[in-house]
Amino acid sequence: MRVGLCIPNFGKNLSREGVLSSALEAERLGYDSIWVTDHVAIGASHPYPYGRTYEALTTLSYLAGKTESIKLGTSVIVTPLRNAVLVAKQIATLDVLTEGRLIVGIGAGWEPTEFRAMGADFRSRGRLLDEQLKLIKALWSGKAPDFVGEFHKVVGVLFSPAPHTSNGPPVWVGGNSERAVRRALELADGWHFTGIPADELTERMTLVRSRARDGFVVSGRITVRLGPQFKSEEVRAGSGERRYVLGGKASSVADELSRLIRLGLQYPVVYLGDLEQDELLVKMREFINEVVLSIS
Repeated sequence: MRVGLCIPNFGKNLSREGVLSSALEAERLGYDSIWVTDHVAIGASHPYPYGRTYEALTTLSYLAGKTESIKLGTSVIVTPLRNAVLVAKQIATLDVLTEGRLIVGIGAGWEPTEFRAMGADFRSRGRLLDEQLKLIKALWSGKAPDFVGEFHKVVGVLFSPAPHTSNGPPVWVGGNSERAVRRALELADGWHFTGIPADELTERMTLVRSRARDGFVVSGRITVRLGPQFKSEEVRAGSGERRYVLGGKASSVADELSRLIRLGLQYPVVYLGDLEQDELLVKMREFINEVVLSIS
């Protein structure tokens, strides 16, 4: 089973050493990918865990030069906060320099204060994201990218070099809503949910199975708390959405993860919690050796 790891580029234990050591250990242990989280200037009403965050693409660039073969993912880049042409260039450059190791998670965002700080319109973020996905793909095509839309006019420019990966690295749309799934099916190569409860996943998978193209990937970012003192439970995210957290002994987590796989999850990306560096490395080994291998 391929599985990714969210590295700690945010939280109370944020440090250069923690980011680097977890990335290197993930590669050594056989994780398929490492993932960074994107926030730039989140509202002060949401201080934890994203109040302290290393910028996502900068962090990924640093880790690209420190690792050899592990894939590199974004969970997820909030492109409506950003200039889409610049994001397309940054990702294309990374894809060339890493010889095709990127998986690009892209999402609409959820925190209005951050949008105001970045000079972006929160209310139009969905329409903007739809157009950005089309524009980014056009820029990655390797052709002269004339593109005119509601928000963008990109005419008479050169965009080179194209990404290493033909037509660009895979793009997975983040989000738990039906709209996010439809956006992924229409405009992307996969869907990347976050901690979606089983009843919602079942509902979304009905739509995926009715419309997915060959090769479409269902990925999920899942919080896992390993230890007998924990249990699986439903919580509320800062956005107000329902989240399901897996918790307990390795055998219990394996059972819960297997259930999600039976429902349609193909590519888990795990977040093992805001842990001190040494404890995180221990939990990374435990997850691979006692959860993943028991499922495989």
